[in-house]
Amino acid sequence: MQRLILCAWLLVAGGAAWGQAVVPKPAAASSATAPTLADLKKQFESAMRDTQRANREALKTLRQVYSDSLSKLQADLQAAGEMQSVLAVRDEKARFEQTGEIPAAALVTEPAALRKAQDDWNTSCQQAPVAQAQKLVGLSEKYMQQLSLLQKSLTARNDQEGLKAVNDETERLLGNNVIREALALAKAAKPVTPEKTATNTATPPVKPEPVKPTTTTPTKAPEAKLVEVGEYKFYPAGKEPAAKDARDQRLEFPSAERRNTAYFYTLSVKIYVDKAKLHTNRHTNYDYITKEESGDLASIPRITLASRNKDIPEGCQLVVQYFSRQIARATDVREERVEHIKTPQIARGQALSVDGQGITLYKSDYRSSYGYRERSGREFCGLILSVFDPEGKLLIQQCTPSSLIKACTPGMAAEKDQENPGRRN
Repeated sequence: MQRLILCAWLLVAGGAAWGQAVVPKPAAASSATAPTLADLKKQFESAMRDTQRANREALKTLRQVYSDSLSKLQADLQAAGEMQSVLAVRDEKARFEQTGEIPAAALVTEPAALRKAQDDWNTSCQQAPVAQAQKLVGLSEKYMQQLSLLQKSLTARNDQEGLKAVNDETERLLGNNVIREALALAKAAKPVTPEKTATNTATPPVKPEPVKPTTTTPTKAPEAKLVEVGEYKFYPAGKEPAAKDARDQRLEFPSAERRNTAYFYTLSVKIYVDKAKLHTNRHTNYDYITKEESGDLASIPRITLASRNKDIPEGCQLVVQYFSRQIARATDVREERVEHIKTPQIARGQALSVDGQGITLYKSDYRSSYGYRERSGREFCGLILSVFDPEGKLLIQQCTPSSLIKACTPGMAAEKDQENPGRRN
């Protein structure tokens, strides 16, 4: 299973997507003149787009490989007559095909082969953004060197206007958030080599006394516990209260470069609906039947925030933006509410789940056995999840569905209560 997933990743890694940074060569000019700033900029931006596009394709390949591995595992378990394990794999396959991710809350303990496949997937997905980050860093460093050479050439010709343009482009490069994130990711993933001790001929280094072997086990992430922050309760992933008919939502990143943050943190969300205030009336008159549903529906998100390779400090803000649309009119989308949830510290390797307050919307649905139907009201249609550190810097942001990507911004949305919940048209 592990070979299947990692071989697929290495196959992609061997191509332009994950290979060693390709040095963009200046386009051959008709004359012997050096490439212009416009030439270099065009080549650099094209190489960046190609890298990000290859990253998206590689992730699609990884998803397909994992899905295929589950199909094979299900067939093997079915042949062995292991009913319970077959059901577990079947449920995981259906969940994954809907969400495309494996959050901490979805990790299983049994069967062992399924857990191994999940761990292999997570390992591959952690390697992919690192490889992309290293590629982006390589392209950026080469571009910076080319700008430096062009700067020297313009200085020799005393081209002040050209020098100003190159200096402006260099500043833009150094301030590019995508490149800064790639640098941070590549640095965090780089193995730390021990510093060499400087030799001193006058004073030989003192040999440390041998340390007696101990029976201590390797340090593990502390077990997550229930934490209350204000009116919110954060449960260890997998130990939340039951939520009937909770449905996994597929979260999308607003841009390819933002996907790199998944190396450090992950988000997942389920939506469950409270129908306590929804009333159903059914009438039968000979062969004529009518059914009417009307009332308030509360859509509540259960959000899981996991720390992979970096602690989430105490005092971060989980911002939830809720959106609704008029029933039967998919284009009438509006923001209903913005909820701010202060988070506790989440240590590396931990995952905590919290329920948002959700939104309440009124609906009416009238149907008759003659085919007549009349619908009115509004319905929940998606949300944007953003996590900001205590200083207000965006750590991770995702949304569902993908149509909300255009509403994603790096700034923190102001808190907003839902106005007139229920009968609001």
